[in-house]
Amino acid sequence: MRNIILHGHIFKNAGTSLDWSLARSFGDAFLDHRDDQAMRRHGGRHLAEVLADNRDLVALSSHHLPRDVPALPGVRLHCIYLLRHPLLRIRSVYDFEREQQADTLGARAAKRMSFPEYVAWRMEPDTPPTIRNFQTFYLSKKKPSRARPARVLPLFFDALVFAQSLPVVGIVELYDQSMVLLEEKLRPHLPTLDLAYIPQNVSGNPVAAIDEGQRVALILQELGDLGKTVIDNNSHDLALYQAALETLTVATGRVPDFAGKLADFRERCQMLRGKQR
Repeated sequence: MRNIILHGHIFKNAGTSLDWSLARSFGDAFLDHRDDQAMRRHGGRHLAEVLADNRDLVALSSHHLPRDVPALPGVRLHCIYLLRHPLLRIRSVYDFEREQQADTLGARAAKRMSFPEYVAWRMEPDTPPTIRNFQTFYLSKKKPSRARPARVLPLFFDALVFAQSLPVVGIVELYDQSMVLLEEKLRPHLPTLDLAYIPQNVSGNPVAAIDEGQRVALILQELGDLGKTVIDNNSHDLALYQAALETLTVATGRVPDFAGKLADFRERCQMLRGKQR
């Protein structure tokens, strides 16, 4: 049986760090798929063609991984995703778009706007929903560009059921724990998998060292009255995140000697970072 990891790389959800680990584990057998137009247009059919044309492929990452993953004879596909607290993700999106050397709509807006101005612009219904229930849209069958706000609730239930069908949905704020769980679930199929990492593509954020609760509070304080609109427009992402967080917590409690495995994982990460110096 051929086993293949499919990473749905959600924008600003630590996916670059995960891709770095997959590339380190599998080398040329990992594909960072960047033909976004083909994946968007043809979905599972295009994915099936890519897997068929790359017989040695063990892992693939795409920003537009389709929900309609193909059923292929002799192939077992393992879909993995990372979710992030929506408010922390909003700050990360802004910091990244402000710094990146790109001429995209979001990058141009971030460079000329303050954080509250940028978020207010992103809350407008005619603006791409990059920070409006984006994770719910990503895990649902319908992608953000096609989903109308009034129809988000059924998409949320679809995304929730899909997330609960997966062995693990990782949490960015519990990244190390998520990687240990993924190793536990996937190593029986892929024994060489090693998800130890050096953080990649980290945007400069002066409050990154404080805990998540304090960071969320600072973001809401900076947004002021806009905070309610932001929460309203991310209510489904917040619910999806909370459900995934609770599932992850239960799953870690079921792994024998999870604390020891987590300590070993962090030691492997430290060794990698030591070699980089």
